[in-house]
Amino acid sequence: MNGKYSDKKSKTVVIIICAAVIAAIAVLCVFLFINLNSSSNTQPTEQTLQTAQSTDSQTQPDMGQTSETTLPPDDSSAETKETQKVVVPTNNNISDKVYYFSKTFSPYKAIDSETGDPCPLKEVFGSSYAGGSISFNNDGTFSDTLSISSVNSGAYAVQGDTIKATYTNDKNVSVNIVQWNGDVPAEISINYGGYDVYFN
Repeated sequence: MNGKYSDKKSKTVVIIICAAVIAAIAVLCVFLFINLNSSSNTQPTEQTLQTAQSTDSQTQPDMGQTSETTLPPDDSSAETKETQKVVVPTNNNISDKVYYFSKTFSPYKAIDSETGDPCPLKEVFGSSYAGGSISFNNDGTFSDTLSISSVNSGAYAVQGDTIKATYTNDKNVSVNIVQWNGDVPAEISINYGGYDVYFN
């Protein structure tokens, strides 16, 4: 009688151990499946970014040519996934080579172009002024977050003491370089509807 009870007890222990091992293997498989799934979803994004960056570096212009920079579409206009082309007009007669840099500028003062009087930045940009900045990137792209109503971006090229910027909506802006720090602009100014706004 004791032998049969002992066999049943040992069989029960073996079944419990087997069930625990199977459950542990199932949990491990689910964990691995989730990790593999999430890592495979991020890899194409990284490859896409690398491809976009290499495309940008290959499309940098020679002096006197039109600059074409491929940009990813704005997040605000998610209706299209195609890349946008932004053309920056450059001056063919200027001897300065077109180049790019990386720096973020914030506005610190505004002056009325006609009177020379200082004025508040809110007066220039209106109620949508967010205290943002303009960032220029080494790949020839820039982003403008000065207004809370939208984030603007585009392409740019530096020639001489001027940054020629073109927004994705084809609006051209001429940015004056006021002061240099080596090969990188240290201070810039942009005219916004009769106001010269200074950035550093």
